[in-house]
Amino acid sequence: AHGYTPWGTYLTCEENFNGYFVNAGTLTAEQRRYGISATGAGYRWHEHDERFNAALHPNEPNRFGWVVEIDPFDPTSTPIKRTALGRIKHEGAWVTVASDRRVVVYMGDDERFEYIYKFVSTRPYVAGESSSGLLDEGTLYVARFGEDGTGRWLPLRHGQGGLTEANGFANQADVLIRTRQ
Repeated sequence: AHGYTPWGTYLTCEENFNGYFVNAGTLTAEQRRYGISATGAGYRWHEHDERFNAALHPNEPNRFGWVVEIDPFDPTSTPIKRTALGRIKHEGAWVTVASDRRVVVYMGDDERFEYIYKFVSTRPYVAGESSSGLLDEGTLYVARFGEDGTGRWLPLRHGQGGLTEANGFANQADVLIRTRQ
């Protein structure tokens, strides 16, 4: 699934990357949370490229699960992983422009009982001006729904809401790499 930006690019998503990895050793808490297993999903990539063996390369799965901005109309463009949007099993990234002109990206995690996220850019979108960096600076939020059907957006900022060094989050980059946690 993907989303179309107001400046003419697409946000494509790296979903369900866990099936390409195996770990027949000891799974980390993060690997278990993303669904990496001893057998994988039958793709057997680890038999041909050891980088897909998470027991040997435990950080390799962190390269996947991002939103990637592409420009299919410019064959010279380079895809860009938009890491400020967090790392999950992205199902989609739907883009809108808020009344204050900031870009808002709504995203869902492609697994049952997972979360809904939004990213709000720091700077406003101005048609005709460079959009460079709009998806690099802003705040990532996760939705929290109450039993009464109400909801609120919780910011995922290092140092707030339990996202502290004492709880295993060294910095904001760690929060974005381990968004699902």
